[in-house]
Amino acid sequence: MLHAIINGKGRRLPESVSAGDSLRKVFTKSEDILTSTVFERLAYLSGPLLWQILDSTFTPRFLPSRKVVELNSIEFWPTWGQSRESLGKAVEPDVVLHLSAGDPPQSVVLIVECKLGGSQDPDQWAQEWLAYEAEYASSESPDQLWLLALGGLPFRSEETVTRFLDRIRRERDIEVKAAAADWLDLLRALDTLELRGMAERRIVLDIKQALDLHGYRAISPMWELGRISVNYGINDGSTRPLRWDEPPTIPHLVEENMSCWVESVARFRPIGAHPQLRW
Repeated sequence: MLHAIINGKGRRLPESVSAGDSLRKVFTKSEDILTSTVFERLAYLSGPLLWQILDSTFTPRFLPSRKVVELNSIEFWPTWGQSRESLGKAVEPDVVLHLSAGDPPQSVVLIVECKLGGSQDPDQWAQEWLAYEAEYASSESPDQLWLLALGGLPFRSEETVTRFLDRIRRERDIEVKAAAADWLDLLRALDTLELRGMAERRIVLDIKQALDLHGYRAISPMWELGRISVNYGINDGSTRPLRWDEPPTIPHLVEENMSCWVESVARFRPIGAHPQLRW
């Protein structure tokens, strides 16, 4: 949230907010506030843990396994003005991560475009890619450059990437490397972590609460409780009996019955008033 304020985001209150409304209502469903809150806290984590979260969140999985990772810098809403000549305007991505990974280290730059309520746009992807190349034309190119789309996906992650990159290739004749995810994918990735330090747990809990404030919640099945309980400070020994080596398989009969149930209730939709019931 701090960087959203520093960078002049959210200058105006939403029209849905009235005098006397709570701050919770003001900050809910704010794309800039969510982006700032989540990535500020991700930047507090160790390099390897941040790398692991990104790798688990985005599809297709594009980050190789690395034990040595350093986040060198993070930029919020940088203005890339060198693109004015080629694109006719400056370009402002949401977040840019500059990392070094591996031994010997390789430079990795991740351009992040976040959406909450809006939709991802292939033209915006292409513009940010071209704007980065124009902005850093006189600098040494990073070993890896990726565009990450978070939220606002019109299709499933991999299908969105495939369709968008095909269109960019066809209309712009450029090759963009991209991966995509929904905010819920990030939440699920956070739930897969086994955190040992209290500082990391507090940071991750903050991110989860920010996602929850904006309507993103995940319900963990029973067989995952033993694994994720350590993230909430629960003693590992007390939940060891809940751990499963593999998730239990759901019998096909149950799946078939659920499918039949969905079909059987379809005729009752939409739900209306019963003619024999009076209020």
